[in-house]
Amino acid sequence: MRAIIVDDEAPARRRLRGVLQEISSVTRIDECASGRDAVELLRRGTPDLVFLDIQMPDLDGFAVAAAASEDRPPAIVFVTAFEEHAVRAFEIQAFDYLLKPFDDERIVATVKRAAEFLEWIRREGSADPSLHGFGDVTVDFARHQVRRAGRTAELRPKEYALLVALLKRGGRVVSRLELLKEVWGYADDVMSRTVDTHVAMLRRKLEQDPAHPRHIVTVRTFGYRIER
Repeated sequence: MRAIIVDDEAPARRRLRGVLQEISSVTRIDECASGRDAVELLRRGTPDLVFLDIQMPDLDGFAVAAAASEDRPPAIVFVTAFEEHAVRAFEIQAFDYLLKPFDDERIVATVKRAAEFLEWIRREGSADPSLHGFGDVTVDFARHQVRRAGRTAELRPKEYALLVALLKRGGRVVSRLELLKEVWGYADDVMSRTVDTHVAMLRRKLEQDPAHPRHIVTVRTFGYRIER
């Protein structure tokens, strides 16, 4: 994968580069110290993965993200020291976000999930996007877009990642633990109601009757599956 690090703070760029250089799947790393330079770099060629600082003195990270290719969008990971900025990152189709200071394991896990996701959507890229969905919901994996009844459904990054993880199974059941590991990178010994909470949010946004879901189905005592 080709990665770009966009951050106006040199120590932050060095920190990320040091971790990425230890990951075998990352074969090239470019750096930008400003949003404008990042836009120019994105125009010259599409990277696979972008670590994008939100608060920069010229263009902020959201403006840079808007300049990314729609035909072959990279996996964008927003990086910020302020949690209130991360909230806005949830509102666009970013792959993930990291809060500063971050640890090595979190970076490695994020890159691994991004690599798996990119491989999958490019393998599926020749298919009609409308084939990926259920009911009146369609998912365009290339553009990270979800539409319900023809209108854009605004999903937060983890909601979108959870939806994709369910769709990838083609109707097969996936356990909560599998989803925790795939979407959130949690270890085996972590117990959380995070999956159930995010499933409930998906149902509110995508099901006609969230209280009686027809498509995002619970398999009692185990997990969830998509019923087309």
